[in-house]
Amino acid sequence: MAQGRPVEAVVRARAIRLIGEGMPRNAIARELGIAPSSVSGIAKDEGLTFDRATATASATAARAHDLKVRRLELIDELFAKAADHLVAIDQPFLAFNFGGKENTYEEHTLDRAPTGDLLNLHRAASLALKDARELIHDDDDEGVAEAESMLMNLILELGLHEDA
Repeated sequence: MAQGRPVEAVVRARAIRLIGEGMPRNAIARELGIAPSSVSGIAKDEGLTFDRATATASATAARAHDLKVRRLELIDELFAKAADHLVAIDQPFLAFNFGGKENTYEEHTLDRAPTGDLLNLHRAASLALKDARELIHDDDDEGVAEAESMLMNLILELGLHEDA
């Protein structure tokens, strides 16, 4: 088999460094302007490998961490939404309508929301808390049982469970 021209020492040293950093073979070849087979030869001569398993494991771990952070953000958002719904239950309620022959607008402020709206606010708060509980359960870390217990107690205290 025909041999290509030798790789300069400076290029060879840079290739060794890039291989050690985990850069893929073809990317190294493009960056250094040499053939991929030359990069493979340099790696072989130096006893180096293109270990994709380590890179894949690192990428997978990073992705899992990012997803865990996002779940925690969602849990915070769900708690905030549940709190907003529970606060709205005791707030004045603006009832309005359009209509009539003159297509007029009328509004009235009620002390509380009508019963159907109160029920919907309870349901919305309950769903948000249950969704937060499920997300907490997905992260099987320390404190999960404690957080789950706290959520269940909150749901029971607020009368938001299905058995109520």
